[in-house]
Amino acid sequence: MDLRRPRFRHLRTKLSVLYASLFAVTLVLLAVVAQAMIWTHARDSVRQELITSGSVYDRIWLLRSQSLIASADLLSRDFGFRAAVASGDRPTIASALANISHRAEVTAAFVVEQDGQVTGPSGALAATVARFPFAVPNGRRDAVVVVAGQVYRLILSPVMAPTQVGWVVFAVRLDGTEMHALERLSAIPLIATIMRSDGAKRWHAADRSVESDAAVDDLVEASRSSRTLATLNLSTGRAFAIAKPLAGLTDRPQAAILIRYPLNAALTPYLPLQAGIALAGLIGLILVVLGSRRLAQGIAGPIANLDAAARALEEGSHAHIVVKGRDEIGRLAASFNRMSVGILERESRITHLALHDVLTGLPNRTYFRESLDQAILQVGRTGGAIAVLCLDLDRFKGVNDTLGHPVGDALLKAIGAMLSESAPDGLVSRLGGDEYAIILSGQFDADRPRALAQSILDMMRQAVVADGHQIATAVSIGIAIGPADGKDADELLKNADLALYLAKEDGRGVFRFFEPALDAAARWRRQVELDLREAIQAGQFVLNYQPVFDLKADRIGGFEALVRWHHPERGVVPPVEFIPIAEDTGLIIAIGEWVMQEACRQAMHWPEHVRVAVNVSPLQFRNTGFPSIVLQALAHSGLAPSRLEIEITESVFLDGEGPVIALLHKLRAMGIRVALDDFGTGYSSLSYLRSFPFDKIKIDRSFITSIASDPSAAAIVRAIVDLATALDMETTAEGVEDTGQLNMLRGEGCGNIQGYLFSRPVESCRIAGLLENGTSQAA
Repeated sequence: MDLRRPRFRHLRTKLSVLYASLFAVTLVLLAVVAQAMIWTHARDSVRQELITSGSVYDRIWLLRSQSLIASADLLSRDFGFRAAVASGDRPTIASALANISHRAEVTAAFVVEQDGQVTGPSGALAATVARFPFAVPNGRRDAVVVVAGQVYRLILSPVMAPTQVGWVVFAVRLDGTEMHALERLSAIPLIATIMRSDGAKRWHAADRSVESDAAVDDLVEASRSSRTLATLNLSTGRAFAIAKPLAGLTDRPQAAILIRYPLNAALTPYLPLQAGIALAGLIGLILVVLGSRRLAQGIAGPIANLDAAARALEEGSHAHIVVKGRDEIGRLAASFNRMSVGILERESRITHLALHDVLTGLPNRTYFRESLDQAILQVGRTGGAIAVLCLDLDRFKGVNDTLGHPVGDALLKAIGAMLSESAPDGLVSRLGGDEYAIILSGQFDADRPRALAQSILDMMRQAVVADGHQIATAVSIGIAIGPADGKDADELLKNADLALYLAKEDGRGVFRFFEPALDAAARWRRQVELDLREAIQAGQFVLNYQPVFDLKADRIGGFEALVRWHHPERGVVPPVEFIPIAEDTGLIIAIGEWVMQEACRQAMHWPEHVRVAVNVSPLQFRNTGFPSIVLQALAHSGLAPSRLEIEITESVFLDGEGPVIALLHKLRAMGIRVALDDFGTGYSSLSYLRSFPFDKIKIDRSFITSIASDPSAAAIVRAIVDLATALDMETTAEGVEDTGQLNMLRGEGCGNIQGYLFSRPVESCRIAGLLENGTSQAA
């Protein structure tokens, strides 16, 4: 059977059971030892009593024998009786025997004559008595025989007249009466039983009170040589016993007396002692259980408190244990308290770091989002409104580029502190980079969001001191008011961002509230973005080409590739609608690569003197793989690099002049021409012209439109042409629409023109005809 170790839910129960079990085992061992000692002592006492009783029995047996012999001798010496035996007077003999039997208390009395004739009671006993005088060993006058299953003690006395004429024989039956008589002579309550042999060395009780048993046989056999004490398992119970074999007519006795003393009777005097031991053990066990429980409670109680405190600490609750004493448990409790305090402090620091911006100490985006969710729920239960102000510093990147990131970080910290001071009734957070956000919730004044935004703009008009620098900065703010502008955090933030986007589009440094039209515009913008991605996969883009007329050679010198989007539902989408979205989403990289490949492929069908110009956005220029894209387009098409002209605007220099110049030189080294587009409208840093020798400068259409009517525009065009001539650069005038503009440009020495005067952008299939019939209207 598989015994499983018990499992305890409580240490105090385990200790109590352990101590009680140990004490119980100890008590059981003590009880066993005590019982063994009691049993041994009882056995020794009974042995002594039985030995003593055995000696008494021997004496009683001897006295009884002497008494019977004396009675038999008294009869055998009587003169009249001897005469009756000598004369054969049987009536007289019978009368005398009957008289002596009564007086001597014997079972039967007999006279055996010399010829073996018997006078007395007849039967099987008489036959045995007739042989007795002749069979009894010399010198002995008694023997115990078994006749017809009955045990008899025979006593012999010779009859002399004067010579021996016969014997008087007394027969005494050894039965329960005789044994009870012996028992009464003992000082202890012994039980005497007459045993008889069946001739096969098996002994049986004459009165059937003891069943045949091998132990009894062994005890009688051992008692023939010495007195032996044995413990018998009888049907009446265990008993100590000795045996007394009774001498018969031969060496092997036919009967024996078994004297036994029941074990229960032997142990009866010890019952009070056993009861006392059991009672003392029970009382001790109860005391041990109670003491163990109290001791276990003293040990397990503080441990249970530690366990409860550890669980509370695991669940994030404060846990403290009352320290009692200075023992190991007390020191353990004190250590736990120190550990609990340390864990809580670390968790607090970790939580603060997880929810706050490391630089400014303001709540971070996670904290802001959770607070916004809670504020929306609170407003939903108690009413009121919630305002989200999204702030973005204007041109913060320039601060990092010019003054370094340490100054930029100091500026962010200073602005965070200023915002917290301006909005004590709101939650100010730094969402990342130069983005901040403010939550106003509850019962605030309806004009509070506008007033707060205006106060921030007013505050930003003053230069901010950061790391010892006076920095002029500005901020754009978008505001969304819930629940009208959004019922959840995502919608409110999205609409506030849309309002912020509008503020930036409106010139920066202003605040704008969200309007539903902004959401519609954003949805349209997202749809355009999705359509653009599909358009790239489906090949919905085509190229149109606007010719560039070479005034000096009087022919078409090249074409500017212009991408068009043939939308399956909206028709032709102009570039002004999708190019800004493509640049914002990065899709311009894929579109620009396709334009480069297609333009080079188409240019291979043109005359060798005709170039193709491809516009490249600043985002494409920041792509480090751009030179590889250009090289692959040339390699795949077989177009000579000198026939490819890349047009860039001044905005490519906003991310740093050094890398851009390096890339331009790399393209120039490949043999590719580089043109500066929209010159004069952007940042117009002349240092760009010194930094890189452009092949061409394209004069913006804003100067060409009024060149014939505005002397200042004509002066600017003249200056640009003279500057390009001095730097050995070609010039192209954009947006030429009438002959007056053409004449002015020709007069100023402009080398190329481009505009509706000569041709609108045409599909590739019309280029061949245009080249064939390409005499310029202007020319």
